[in-house]
Amino acid sequence: MQKTPPQFVPTLTQVVTPTAPSGLPAPIPKAAPATVSAPDPYHAAAQASAAPLPQPSAASALSAAALDAISLQVQQRVLQSVTEQVMQQVESTLEQHIREAVSGVALAYAKAIANDLAPAIESVVTDTLSQALQDALAKELSDKSGYR
Repeated sequence: MQKTPPQFVPTLTQVVTPTAPSGLPAPIPKAAPATVSAPDPYHAAAQASAAPLPQPSAASALSAAALDAISLQVQQRVLQSVTEQVMQQVESTLEQHIREAVSGVALAYAKAIANDLAPAIESVVTDTLSQALQDALAKELSDKSGYR
């Protein structure tokens, strides 16, 4: 199956800036750092570290969302890979343990059935042999009585 390309591909032509939702107060603007009239090397480092951090732009917010999506995909792939590896390692051991457990239970049931069936089988064999002996004796007696 070959996919046909779309006839119209939208392009980004306008930059959208986030605005505060209605009903919420507008964000408080950050105050500019206080300046010292005389340059003091000791306080210059403190002033430099107190400078406001640049606010993320829409493009960097978009790239952060894309990075989050990519990170989630990578986490899912790693989880799937680890799961497959663990399942492969566990599979053979699990199969062996299941066979041992099932064979133990099957053997116990076979012994129980054999113990229950032994008297019934013995009775059937005894009855069959008795009947066969009676028939054989009756035939012998009838054969001997016919010769006299």
